[in-house]
Amino acid sequence: MINRVLIYDPVPFKGGSKKVMKTIIAELPKNIDVWVISNDTDSWCDSGDDCDHRSIHFVPLFSPRFLQNKTMGILYFIKHFIYLFSLIVTLIKLKRFSKIIGFSGPNVDFSLYLLTELINIDIIQLIQGDIAHSKVSGFGLARAKKVFYLPSTHASILHALKSYYRNKCGNNDFQSDFEYMENSKYFPFVNGINCSNIKAKETGIKNRDNNIEKVGFLWAASLLKWKRVEIFIAAMANLNDSAKGVDKYFANVCYIEPQTDAYVDINSFDQVKNIHWYADPDNLNDIRANSSVFISTSEDEPFGLSILESMAAGLAIVIPADNAYWDQHLTDGFDCVKYVPNNIESLVHALTSLLEDPTFLLQISQQGKDSAQQYCHLQCYSQILKCIPN
Repeated sequence: MINRVLIYDPVPFKGGSKKVMKTIIAELPKNIDVWVISNDTDSWCDSGDDCDHRSIHFVPLFSPRFLQNKTMGILYFIKHFIYLFSLIVTLIKLKRFSKIIGFSGPNVDFSLYLLTELINIDIIQLIQGDIAHSKVSGFGLARAKKVFYLPSTHASILHALKSYYRNKCGNNDFQSDFEYMENSKYFPFVNGINCSNIKAKETGIKNRDNNIEKVGFLWAASLLKWKRVEIFIAAMANLNDSAKGVDKYFANVCYIEPQTDAYVDINSFDQVKNIHWYADPDNLNDIRANSSVFISTSEDEPFGLSILESMAAGLAIVIPADNAYWDQHLTDGFDCVKYVPNNIESLVHALTSLLEDPTFLLQISQQGKDSAQQYCHLQCYSQILKCIPN
């Protein structure tokens, strides 16, 4: 059994993948020293996280700010060679690491695989979103010791391996990693949560007449363009125009501004009544518990950890019928309400159905909460937790 492990985090903002890694770290044996090399240590220091009670050592990752959002071209490779240098310096100083965990995908963690060209070290790779169909992705997958992936990413992994082996072998005879993906070093997993860290929904908020329970709508994600926050804002604006009484509901938008060009500028939106904005709030648990309905507007969400957390908290879930993970695993009108993807009118109709029928809202909430119980983190991450120490 190893006595120390290095976690590699080159992503300069918060996100679901980082939250998953924290949950896994919290359950590692206490005799394993956990080190994190990151260019954003603040994102590891939230109160209320799963690893709050875990001692973690941090090492800064040298990361020029102007390179952080480069995802292709010569600047992408320069960035990762700089990260490689930072990794080498860290390993020289700290020594005795035999295993590194990357949890952001082989493209983002590319410098780890450059490192394997220089030293003999095991890389455990978590894949929590589709990866690029590129030789770089395949290069990383070929060198990883173990790969744990969300089922929704399976096709993109195969495409990356095809690209890599076609370039390497010069033909379509794909052997090793591609051929044995199902039974060698590739393991599917599903994200889970520690329900004891999720604050349950509070009793309703009263309106000014103090006799009608207010419905709180919650949207919580980063402002990456594919999260489509503008759909939710437009739906709220339409709801304000059509609802009989805007004092029946309110909306909370909790957002993270990623340090990348691919995000939405919230200052470009018109002011919409009843929406309260929270930038990276420390009290997300409380805000969620003070809400009634969670709305996802993401396009082809690989998993949707915030959806699961809201289910566990007792919120009714509203999701697009887009054949993504939760569309496949939740039933419309039973443990969620579904709407036509990117369709504002359909989303408004879904929200109105919950507003006008409190009993229906309560039923959806309870069934969703029951469905969340099968996603215990200890079971969902059992293979990963077994692999890391050994």
